[in-house]
This record gives sequence, C-alpha cells and structure tokens, in this order.
Amino acid sequence: MQGKTALRLLVLSGLMLVALLVVAPMGHVWAAVQAVAGTAAAVENGTVDGTPELRTGWMMIQLFGGLALFLYGMDHLAGALRVLAGSKLRLFLGKMTRNRFVAVISGAVITALLQSSSVTTVLVVGFVSAGLMTLSQSIAVIMGANVGSTLTAQIIAFRVDEIAPILIAVGFAAMFFIRIERWAQIGRAVLGLGLLFFGMGMMGAAMEPLRHYDPFIAAMAQMTNPVLGIAIAALFTALVQSSAATTGIVIVLAGQGLLGLDAGIALIFGANIGTCVTALLGTIGKNRDALRTAVAHVSFNVIGVLIWLPLIPLLAEIVRDITPSHAGAGGADIARQIANAHSIFNILNVILMVGFVPVMARMIKRLVPDRKEAENIADMRPKYLNDDMIHTPAAALVVMKQEVLHMGEIVRGMAKQGHHCLVHHDPRHLQGIAEQDDGVDALQEAIVAYAVRLRHEDASPTDRARLEELVAVANNLEAIGDIVSEELVDLLTRLTRLGREPDSETTDGLLSLYRDAETALQASLRALEDEDAPRAEALIAGKAAFSARLDQLQLAIAEKVGTSAEDVKLYRLEISVIERIHRLFTRTRRIARNSLHLAHNTASLSGPAATSSAEAAE
Repeated sequence: MQGKTALRLLVLSGLMLVALLVVAPMGHVWAAVQAVAGTAAAVENGTVDGTPELRTGWMMIQLFGGLALFLYGMDHLAGALRVLAGSKLRLFLGKMTRNRFVAVISGAVITALLQSSSVTTVLVVGFVSAGLMTLSQSIAVIMGANVGSTLTAQIIAFRVDEIAPILIAVGFAAMFFIRIERWAQIGRAVLGLGLLFFGMGMMGAAMEPLRHYDPFIAAMAQMTNPVLGIAIAALFTALVQSSAATTGIVIVLAGQGLLGLDAGIALIFGANIGTCVTALLGTIGKNRDALRTAVAHVSFNVIGVLIWLPLIPLLAEIVRDITPSHAGAGGADIARQIANAHSIFNILNVILMVGFVPVMARMIKRLVPDRKEAENIADMRPKYLNDDMIHTPAAALVVMKQEVLHMGEIVRGMAKQGHHCLVHHDPRHLQGIAEQDDGVDALQEAIVAYAVRLRHEDASPTDRARLEELVAVANNLEAIGDIVSEELVDLLTRLTRLGREPDSETTDGLLSLYRDAETALQASLRALEDEDAPRAEALIAGKAAFSARLDQLQLAIAEKVGTSAEDVKLYRLEISVIERIHRLFTRTRRIARNSLHLAHNTASLSGPAATSSAEAAE
C-alpha cells in the first residue's frame, strides 16, 4: 500500500511539473500571439493599391484554432455544470409541466445550467415525443430556454482574456489533483471558462489585422443591411449548431471595432433563428408532436425577429442608454451592449408572447396536422427511452423511470391475468401470459442497455444512485413476470392435469394471499411513480402480517392432506403455489424498497434523509 501511495505521489509530482512547464509560459505565448497579429497589421509586406497584404493562412489557423478552443471550453463548462446541477436539474425538469409561467422559468434555469438552448430544446422534443409534456408546455419551456441562453452571451462579454491562462492553470490543477468530485467538477468549469476566453482572445488576435484591411472594411459596411446580417448569422449558426459560437465571433468583431452595434444586433437575431436547426434535426424519427415542438421553436424565434427587425435602431439606443460606459474601453462597452441587446430581445419576446401560448399551440396543430398511423401492435416496445437525452443524465433518468413504469403496468396486467387463471385455470389465459413475458424480457433488456450507456456519462452521485435503483426495479419486475408466466402457470397447468381441485377453504386462502400480493404490486408501482416514502414504508412493514397468514394457510393445508398418492401430489402443488405467491410478494417489497430509496434520493436535494424505521427493521 505504501508503495502504491509513493508511486501515486511520484506521478502527481510529475504531472504538476508538466503542468507548470506548459501553463506558466502561457502568458508569454499569449503576448507573442498578439504581437505577431499586430505586426501583420502594422507592417506592409507588400501593397496592392496601398492595401496591406494579409498573412491569410496564419490568420485562418488562429481563427479556427480559437473557435475550436472556444467550443471545447464551452463543452467543458456545460459538462461540469451538468454534473454539478445534476439532481437540481431533475427538480426543474419535474416542474416544467405545472403551468406556462413556471415552464418559462424552468426552461430559463435549465438552459442556464446546461449552457445550451439547443440541448434544452432537444430534451423538450424528447419529452413531447414520449408523451410526458404537452405542446403548450413545450412552447413555454422553449421561450424560457431563449432567455436562459442570454446568460452565455453575458459571460462571453466579460472578455477577460488576460486572466485566461490563470483560469486554465487553476482549473487544470483542481481537475487533476483534487479527489473530491464536486471540487474537481468546479475545476473543470473553471478550465472551460479559461479555454473559452483564451479561444476568444485567439480569434480577436486573428481579426485584428482586418482593422486596417480596406476590402474587409468595405465588406463589413454591407452589414448595415440587417436582413443580410440575419441570413449570414442564421446560416453560420445552423452549420456549427451553436448560437454561442456565433455570439462569441460577433463580440470579437465588435471588440476589434469591425462591427457596429446595429449590425451586431442583426447577427444576434440571425443566431436565434439558426439555433432552431438543432431542434428540427432532433425531430427526425419522432412523432408529430415532436415536429410541432420544433416548429413552435422556429415560429417563436422568427416572429420575435420580425417584430424587432424594424426596431433595431431603437433597441440599439435603449442598450446604449442602459449600458455603463468606461473610458478607454469602447470594445468592452460594445461587447456588453450586444449581450444586453440579446437579453432584452429575448426577455421582451417572452413577455409579449407568453400570453398567446394556447393560441400558438392551436395554430401549430393546424399547420402540422395529425396523420393516420398504423396501430402499434407491439405495445411492449420501449416507449420512452430516448437516445438524444443520454448526454444529459438527469433528463435521461426521467424517461428511464417512465419506461420502468411502462414495464410495471405490463407486469401488473400479467399478475391480474394470473389471478384469473388461479380462479378458472383457463388454458388460453395461461398461454397469453407466457407470450407477454417475452415482451417484458425485451423491455428489461432495453432498459439495462440504456442504463449501461448512461453509466459512461458524467453524472452526479445522486443521479448514479437513482440509475441503480431503477435498474433494480426493472430486474425485480422481470423476476415477477417470470414467476407468474413460467412458474405459476406451470403449477396451475399441472393442477389441471391432476384432475383435482383444492377445496373451497384452500382456494379462498390462495386467492386471498394472491390478491394481497397483487394489491401490493400495484401500490409499490404507485409509490415508485410518486416517490411516496410513507406508502413504500407501509409496504415494507407489511412483511410480518403477510408471512403470518402464509404460515397459517400452509399449516391448514398440511392438517388436511390425505394418505393417497394423489393427495400428496395435490399438497405439494398447493404448497408450491403458496411459495410462488410468497416470492411474488417478496419481489414487490423489494420494489417498494427501491421506491423508498428514490424518495430519499429526491429528499436529499434539500437535506439528508433519515433512515426509515421500516428500513432499519430490515
């Protein structure tokens, strides 16, 4: 053990040395990059009609390299926030369906946490496709997502290029040398911020020579046409699928004095339209409701742009009035002005249109009418699992829980048919139960496969705990399906072949026990759906009473057994049926225990949950 510790310390020391060697000179590298770019603008390597020649190749390397660092930093920042938000994100996801105003707030908060309105929209499309959210609710969430996306522009507008190397160094150190998960993720977020600002600095350095390049200045003069600016920004955003990237480039151009506020606002409008492409791509293979959600996203953003298009000068004037100016920091001023314009544009759009959400929903349903689809004869296929949500574990767990509940309803139906067979011994029902078990097995396989993929994603400890509990519920449901469809069906078939029926007292006892186990299964599924801790505790605590009745029935059967071979066979079959009912009840209690853990998991978001008396007794 001491040898391993020494080896770990040696490796950590080596990594720290490498980090210092790489990160420490970064400030000098940064200064050199800016100096080279400045030289390219100030020194004429040759002239054509008095216009300096540009080192185009070097500038493109800087521009695309800076954009790559920017997007990579955004990815690190969003990933870290996703893990840190984790279960809190799940709470906001749960509140999205309350009413349109809460949905707007939830959409804004979720987007701020995920740092991507596109991801929020994809999640909403997934929820609508799964039937977990209505079209009206999804429109309200998308409105909120547009507001939440303005936080990214506000962060970018800080333009703290000078401290970017410090942020990278601090974030790197926290990620690789702190073993506490939360602090490591905070370090990852800081590293992402540093890379984001460093990438913006590189893009700014690449753009700086263009300040003295007449052809580019003349081209940018054409950006006074807002329609052209909107079209260009929409196209670029659709290609890179990141409105944050477009916003970053707009702020860089403005900071270099290459872009005025009016033109910058037009480009921001275009980014709002271009980001809708991600939602439209997310509807491929989904139902009509999902397509309607994407159309709603496009409609809301396009209507907002059309409203403000003739009012761009007015919006620019408002932004100049409310944005504090700093002497000698004109670039920083216009960056903040563009970010503020982005925020005002989206917030006012929500205020103007949130009251018309029901009207928009009705219009979109007419625009995208229902189409006649073939009946779903395979009802046991996964209904809720959505691959688009895999990278957002909190949302993926929501649909995974719905799929487990879907599986539970099928198993509950099998248990109900098992009760019918226990009364009538109908061979047709026995065969039907066996066929349904194949569907339950397929569902369990799909849920486990989904869980395996989720395990490879960054998730908070509470979300990982939820994942394991949901997998355990699916496994218990699959076991109940096997008990009913294979073991119990086999015993009832053998009873039919024996040609003898249990007496009325034994039959009543078996039916009573089975009915209680079936009721417990239904209650455990309700406890799972609502994460109802008291209901789950009551089921767990019911073991003693159920076991006492079971023992009493076994004793009564044993006292009545005859001496013939047929009597012994009947006794063995009756006892075996009791044993299967007992196992069914035991699996049901395990589901209740999983539900209790899930309830405690949710309660832990606001404070630690105490161990229940029922669990302590276990």
